[in-house]
Amino acid sequence: MGCVATPPRQETRPAPSRPGVSRWFWGAAAVSVLVVVAAAIVAVVPAGRAALLTLRLILIVSLLLGGLTCVVTGLRRRGAQRWWRLLVAVMVLAVAAGAVALFRDVAAGGAPAARLTAASLFFLVPCAFGLAGVLLYPSDPFDLSSHGPERGRDRRWYVITILDSVIVVGAVGLLAWVAVLEDVIERRGPLAAGTLYLIIITAVSLVLTVVVILVATFRQPRAGLGLVLLMVGLLTQAASLMWYLSAVVRGLRDLPRLVDLPLVAGPLLIGLAALSPDGPLRPPLPTGPDADRLYVAPRRRWWHALLPYLPLGAAAAVTLIEIAGEDIARQEEIWVLLALLLLAAVRQTATMADNIRLVGQLEESRHQLRHQAFHDPLTGLANRALFNDRLDQALSRRDQPTGRLAVLFCDLDHFKQVNDVFGHTAGDDLLRVTGRRLTSCVRGSDTVARLGGDEFAILLTSTAEDPETVGRRLLASVRAPIRLAGTTHAVAASTGLVVVDPAREQVTAETLLHRADLAMYAAKGRRTGELTVYTPDLAAPGPEHHGAPAPL
Repeated sequence: MGCVATPPRQETRPAPSRPGVSRWFWGAAAVSVLVVVAAAIVAVVPAGRAALLTLRLILIVSLLLGGLTCVVTGLRRRGAQRWWRLLVAVMVLAVAAGAVALFRDVAAGGAPAARLTAASLFFLVPCAFGLAGVLLYPSDPFDLSSHGPERGRDRRWYVITILDSVIVVGAVGLLAWVAVLEDVIERRGPLAAGTLYLIIITAVSLVLTVVVILVATFRQPRAGLGLVLLMVGLLTQAASLMWYLSAVVRGLRDLPRLVDLPLVAGPLLIGLAALSPDGPLRPPLPTGPDADRLYVAPRRRWWHALLPYLPLGAAAAVTLIEIAGEDIARQEEIWVLLALLLLAAVRQTATMADNIRLVGQLEESRHQLRHQAFHDPLTGLANRALFNDRLDQALSRRDQPTGRLAVLFCDLDHFKQVNDVFGHTAGDDLLRVTGRRLTSCVRGSDTVARLGGDEFAILLTSTAEDPETVGRRLLASVRAPIRLAGTTHAVAASTGLVVVDPAREQVTAETLLHRADLAMYAAKGRRTGELTVYTPDLAAPGPEHHGAPAPL
């Protein structure tokens, strides 16, 4: 049966423009746009030292804004949410210190481009802090069934990600050296020390960028918006450094002021990432459409396994051809070596295929076990354990403007009589139909659970629609007549509702469930068939509770 349509009623207070995104975020985004626009205007005006100093001053301001935002927001968090912000802040503020030193040189009449020395390599230390911050960004493996929520971050994953990043950057750098850089540098003479330092710094920055891309591609971030902003911010900085490297290699003593624009935008995007809403403290147990998160798509697993080999193979082939020179057709040893390397790659690919297949089978069996552990076998709905986990996750986001959340308890009246009159098969049909009716009346992000017997629970997260309106719609849908054993049966149900704003009231999941239970027992005692909303007076013992548990 379909859900009974009821005109939605909007809440009196306005909903945020985007769920979970605060006004501070949108204000900071507007300021960031203004800063970038100001930098672009200064970059395109006629050249002059005043314009250059203004642009470098804007760069310093953007770096300070991004770094200090990470510090302030990090100090207000706990755990990994704190540490990734503070570690990235060290990197951004270190760049700000270097920008201040460069500003002083330019103001004193020095060259617009920085002169890199051995001391410049100290920048690699804050880069290491930034790398640690990116790795600590809260994320979970796609195959939660094999890792489990308590092992959301595998330590082995740190090592694999760093190695993959170094291999990819090294292979791409080798390709760039063989294809372009070697000839350019040979025409301009020996490699200067400053250029070598810049290559090292650029390579480390690229490793950092590849790491954040790998996190976004092969992990499940708990806050996707923050990771996207962090990734784009690091990409813009890496692009600016590569532009700078290209200019130095070509022997340019001055740089276009447009090269500073990515450096201006990068730290602002990182600051917005720090201001973006956090995800859950731990990975939620999947249910409904989210249950597919337990699987890793075979294509994704294949790409992850082959990632370091593809650029490495290309770099090896190009390097061997370069070494062989123009007379490669007569270099039989090179061709034999390439053939052996190809056979070894095929052998390794076959081994990886077997491993991927076995891992897929293991994940499928664990997925089935986890589904059985957290879902009701009759209706397929979430069970009590999964419902409590979702409720804990919703209540843990008290520092975000997620709005109100509501819990409904729905109990089928006279369910024992259905079993006695129509049989247990008809009773099971009634439970399954009730579960489908409840699910059809809520959003996919809400949770519908069967707590046991004929009792159902619904968790409504932040919504613009009044929870009482949703509760009445649910009750009307459940009470619609149903055909059981060839007979039309009028379904009776008692529904209790409790509404809470976690940002305003510190309430535990146990207390919230108890209030919903009291409201449901009050509805059962009144026998009016109407929705009962929890009020504090329901906690007082009274004859209408009919055996309700004692208040907390």
